[in-house]
Parts: sequence; C-alpha cells; structure tokens
Amino acid sequence: MPELYIITGSNGAGKSTVGASYLPSSFQGLPVFDGDKLFVTKQKELWAQGIRAHKEARNLAAKFVSETFDGLVEDALLHNETFIYEGHFTNDATWDAPKKFKAAGYRVNMIFFGLSNADLSELRVLDRVRNSGGHYVARNTIEDNFFGNLEKVNKYASLLDSLVIVDTSEANHAVLAMYNNGLVTASVKAPQLPAWFTEFLPNLAKQIL
Repeated sequence: MPELYIITGSNGAGKSTVGASYLPSSFQGLPVFDGDKLFVTKQKELWAQGIRAHKEARNLAAKFVSETFDGLVEDALLHNETFIYEGHFTNDATWDAPKKFKAAGYRVNMIFFGLSNADLSELRVLDRVRNSGGHYVARNTIEDNFFGNLEKVNKYASLLDSLVIVDTSEANHAVLAMYNNGLVTASVKAPQLPAWFTEFLPNLAKQIL
C-alpha cells in the first residue's frame, strides 16, 4: 500500500528542522515538499527578476507553490508513489489532498508538532528570523495556524490511519500519543498531557483521560 506522510503543527514547532527525523527509517532521506520554503525561495527569485511590488510577488509565488504542489500530488497518485509534505491544515480545503490520497488507497499518516501556546510559537519564529534569516510570520497568522491546526486535526483525525503527536515546547521533545486506525496505541499518562492537548484535541484526549 502506498503511503502519504504529513508533517504539521504550530509555526516554530520544528516541522522543517526535525520533522523528517520522526519518519520511519525506510522513508528518511526521501524528499519532503515544504510549501513555505518554496514560497520564500520563489519570492526572492521574483524580486531578483525585477518584480518589486510585494503583493504581486506574493500572489505569483503563492500561485507557483500551489501549481507545483498539485503537479507533484498528481504525479505521485499516477505512479502510486510515497508522498511526504509539510504544511498547515487550518481549514477544510487543506484536507482535500489527504482525502484524495485516501480515496486512491493510500495509507495516510500524520506527525503533529505542538507547542504550549501561541506566544511560544511567535517567540520561536522571531528567534528563527534573528538567528538564521528564516521567514517572518505575522502574529495573526501564527494564531490562525496554532488554533486552526489543532481544531482541524481534532475534526479530521478519523481520516488518518496513523497519527503521532509530539510536544516540542521544551528542548527534550515528548511523544505524547500514537494512534493507529483511530485507536491509541501508546501515550504518556493522563496527568502528563499538556493543557493544549486536552483542551484543543478532546476527541483524541478522551482515549487517554
């Protein structure tokens, strides 16, 4: 059975830096589509080409990312190949791609990285910008992603064949729970679950509490 792996979570939670390390060993080293990274790269390329209107550059870059992603999805489905991508899943439309893979007979897997709150998410983003030149994310987008990702994972968890939830708030990351076919297969004890998990993922937390 072909596999889809999705890496998601809060801004600054480590999707790009540590996400691939949580993939099964047989999938590590495979390409991971990173729409945010491609967007920033394309914006810089457009700027170098002389497109200096920020709105136009953003729109063109967003269109390029969308078309590139759609093409890669169709190619993977056509050839029944494993596909791995990272991103945010904050509205119903963002779940169309996982549904498409599911309908095509793929096993759909998700690795979710959570942080304790949106303030920590913002701090991580600002540190990334200062220290490594990473891309800036506005506070309203950080909040939309923080709460939206949680809301939609809680809603669509039944679509996933496997789900791993990791808390990356501290330097030592904590795997909080693992689910397979909708059932919890491993987890920390209920008192160890952070507030963001119990409050915003109630459909998943109830199997542990």
